Amino acid sequence: MPQSRYPLVQALRAIAALSVALHHVLYEAVTLGGESASWANAIQSAMPWEAGVDIFFVISGFVILHASTPLFEQGWPGLRRFLARRVARIVPLYWAVTTLYIVGATAGLGTISGPMSILASYAFIPFARPNSLVQPVFALGWTLNNEMFFYALFAAVLWMRRERAIVCLTLVLGGLVAANATFGFTNVALKFWSEPIVLEFLLGIWIRAMLPIGFGLPLWTRIGLAALALLALYADVVSEGVSRPVGWGIPAALLVIAAVTATRERASRWTSFATRIGDASYALYLLHPFVMRAMGLTWRGLGPTSPGWALIFVGRRSRWRAPLH
Repeated sequence: MPQSRYPLVQALRAIAALSVALHHVLYEAVTLGGESASWANAIQSAMPWEAGVDIFFVISGFVILHASTPLFEQGWPGLRRFLARRVARIVPLYWAVTTLYIVGATAGLGTISGPMSILASYAFIPFARPNSLVQPVFALGWTLNNEMFFYALFAAVLWMRRERAIVCLTLVLGGLVAANATFGFTNVALKFWSEPIVLEFLLGIWIRAMLPIGFGLPLWTRIGLAALALLALYADVVSEGVSRPVGWGIPAALLVIAAVTATRERASRWTSFATRIGDASYALYLLHPFVMRAMGLTWRGLGPTSPGWALIFVGRRSRWRAPLH
């Protein structure tokens, strides 16, 4: 997707990646710091930082439709181009971090359920661990299992006209979620791919389908949408049993709408900085646990006792982001 067209989407990607990273860093700080990290616990509970994943999913639906619009009805050439782009973006780095995790696990720094879980991880197939959690070897890869499933479905409808493909994709994903909710699939992979969170891809797709290129909203309207989204996330109704696509997905969609309806954006250091982080968001998402793990082992070895040591841990962790810019 051309960055010059929707620069604020890249900025939103940066915010989503940093939100997920902050969620994990704060969890680690609370785990290691105990009572001395009460401030970290307060920040952790202030917002559902893990909702950055939901923002990613809505953005993914928007970007995939936007970037792939010229590929509809092209047959095999369009399909090949789409798959080549997706594989080149997703697979190499994910396979690399999965391999790195496996190497670390053999050295006693992690656990692996068995060879089948390794094969399933490389193939992006959901696999249940002995503790019943459906996660790949590298746990953060669960989101990529959803992404690759969405890409496969999208590729299957590329031969259609765009409007028909959108309707078909909506019926398939909506039907899967409804069928799972009604009958309860027993197959692990099918059940995983039919969880309501996959509907967030559709939110992004329909935003792109209904908002023509160049459509803009006034600045204060966009600020209002963003504020409403943040208030909804702060309320965190998902913790009270509301479906994730409703409680976190809709606020994520409001943020995306606010980002893509900017009528005119002037270049600035902030937008340039945010865009660079947005470009590196995938790497940041996959790599931050390794740095967290290294820092955690270091702090455990040093055994710091100062009440403010967890703040230093988070600060040191934050400095690692600079090379990714």
